[in-house]
Amino acid sequence: MRILYTCFNGINNSSKVLLDQINCSQKDKLYLKNSFQTSVKQLEERLSFYDIIISFGQAPLNKEKIKIELVGKKEDVYATAYDYLSLKNKLEKIGFEVVLSKNAGNYLCNNLYYYGLRKIKERQLKTQMIFIHIPKLKDFKSLSKLSQFFSIY
Repeated sequence: MRILYTCFNGINNSSKVLLDQINCSQKDKLYLKNSFQTSVKQLEERLSFYDIIISFGQAPLNKEKIKIELVGKKEDVYATAYDYLSLKNKLEKIGFEVVLSKNAGNYLCNNLYYYGLRKIKERQLKTQMIFIHIPKLKDFKSLSKLSQFFSIY
């Protein structure tokens, strides 16, 4: 099973620091430009080569809380086909507080998720995609624990 991990660039971006720490092949990591159009294009180019896409973003969350996004939405809504309940249960078993969300925000994260899910559906790909928000660096003490989890996921 091929997994692509994505995040947005940024020195103090917790999702970028997380992806830096995940132990997988460099070719299975995609560092997205902080641009609505470019990030979508970067993802589109790799959609059909992976079974699973796990995208990370940073959000102002309470300490140690992880938010699994269920939908990407603009004028319409696209829901993930990913088994998010299994992921939620596994993360909770190792001590994380996990919330399920239907609001990925109004910025880059939602834009990427929306267009990723839309392209998967339009192309009828078997690829599954999930978007996970994590707290900012100053509020997240378990970053290495999360990176270890996804390194063996």
